Amino acid sequence: MQNNRKRFLRQLGAGLMIPWLPSIASAAELFNTPIDSNDFEKDGKADDEKYWKNIARKYYSVSKDYINLENGYYGLQPRPVLESFEKNIRLANRDGARFARKVYPELSASIKKSLAAFLGVAPEEIIITRNATEALNIAIQGYPFKEGDEVLINQLDYFSMIEAFRLLEKRGKVKVNAFDMPLLPANEDQIVEHYSKMITARTRVILLTHVSNINGLIIPVARIAAMAKAKGIDTITDSAHALGQVKYSLPELNSDFVGMNLHKWIGNPIGAGVLYIKKERIRELNVLFGDVNTAEDNIGKLAHFGTTPFAVNMTIPDSLAFHKLMNIEKISARLHYLKSIWVNELGKLPQVEIVTPRDLSCAIASFRIKDKKVSEVADYLYKQHSILTVNRALGKEGCIRVTPSVYTAAGDIDKFVVAVRSFLS
Repeated sequence: MQNNRKRFLRQLGAGLMIPWLPSIASAAELFNTPIDSNDFEKDGKADDEKYWKNIARKYYSVSKDYINLENGYYGLQPRPVLESFEKNIRLANRDGARFARKVYPELSASIKKSLAAFLGVAPEEIIITRNATEALNIAIQGYPFKEGDEVLINQLDYFSMIEAFRLLEKRGKVKVNAFDMPLLPANEDQIVEHYSKMITARTRVILLTHVSNINGLIIPVARIAAMAKAKGIDTITDSAHALGQVKYSLPELNSDFVGMNLHKWIGNPIGAGVLYIKKERIRELNVLFGDVNTAEDNIGKLAHFGTTPFAVNMTIPDSLAFHKLMNIEKISARLHYLKSIWVNELGKLPQVEIVTPRDLSCAIASFRIKDKKVSEVADYLYKQHSILTVNRALGKEGCIRVTPSVYTAAGDIDKFVVAVRSFLS
């Protein structure tokens, strides 16, 4: 049975049933692509190509000109979300300042409540930013460091966050200690041990990258955060690639400062991220953007951005609702399965070095070919086989990141394997 938009939102509790929007007669008008609940109620096992092909065909517009294995940059919006976004753009554009001043403030509060409920935290503990980089910069540059404080990072952290700490070091605010995380740790215990042994008496903050954008390593944030807290050390967690890709509970991460993205694995339009700060820690942070009127314990003091992208933010409840419909367990299992296909096959080749642990990763995985430049390999894949991947900096050799998504067919992964084999022949 097909559900219209109104029923879909009632089922999912997306929070977009807003009767006081002046231009919307009913929520059903927002939605043209019908949603068949039967499509999502099936088991949807990771290797069920019929199930995932149906989801991709009905709910995503995927280019047929190339095979996109660079979905780590940003994810495609599902058709229902895209249609809602387009409707929101038209609404904000048509009603102009009246909408922005008279309607959007209350709507924004409703959106924030929906997002907070999805994350399992209080609305007073989050702000909506443009992306995770902005969110994390607010936390990093606003953190109350004292003279002599040290921070701990490693080579698998996101370069923008490394640069944020290096900037503070350049300004004499902190000392940065960096270490090399093993690319193929045997288990979570080994990861925790590496962080633990790098801690000094002056360590104040540890940067934790929940899922590495370089090789997809998933670290046990909750365990490291608990270990750090026992020593009086804070963690600032980069969950840009974790939200929507792997299942986790934000409160159970045990990290008081977390930055996230909504345009990677949640499927929202580009331009929305989230910063979470545990309520009792808000007062400590200094503002990055000028604000002298908001209370020190109000997280709004960190969100003085000026005019916001109305339509992008208005679409957040829809993207969250569709993601819930897809089911995070199914998503994560499917992504891990697609990754495993090529990792297992190419890992058999002596010329190929897989730099991602098979079990401690999800969608993202990386490789390199001995004695070949990663740029050369990536160019070959795209120019000769229309397969898009991306180079990442990793040591002297670098690596090639491969990232499928839920709309990627297993057959496309097979074509990628064939293309790499042909490069080696």
